[in-house]
Amino acid sequence: MIFVVETQERAIYVFSDENEAIAHCEGLDVEAAVWLFWDDAGRPLEPHFTVPNQRGFFGSKNGVYTLVPSSTDHHAVLDEALEEILNFEGKAPLNSLAGVRAHINSSARAGNDA
Repeated sequence: MIFVVETQERAIYVFSDENEAIAHCEGLDVEAAVWLFWDDAGRPLEPHFTVPNQRGFFGSKNGVYTLVPSSTDHHAVLDEALEEILNFEGKAPLNSLAGVRAHINSSARAGNDA
């Protein structure tokens, strides 16, 4: 599961996997930090562009990227970022602050037990 925040609208989206999240978030917007990403346990992810975005006089073209664990201080862990979210765009129970927070806490504990 991938959590994605649209920073302008302060909305969080929940995607089943990385491919679904990437298909939804255009590279140009990702590069402009319109979209921020977290893994199932709420750890920050950052885009790694394998094909850069292109901008020109007559148009732009989205690059190609994957998501990798973020470098230190790239952006906050999801539990902290949730305080700024206004809209939750997910299926129950991931359509509320309490539901997302419970999920990431459960996933983080499961990861620590492994």
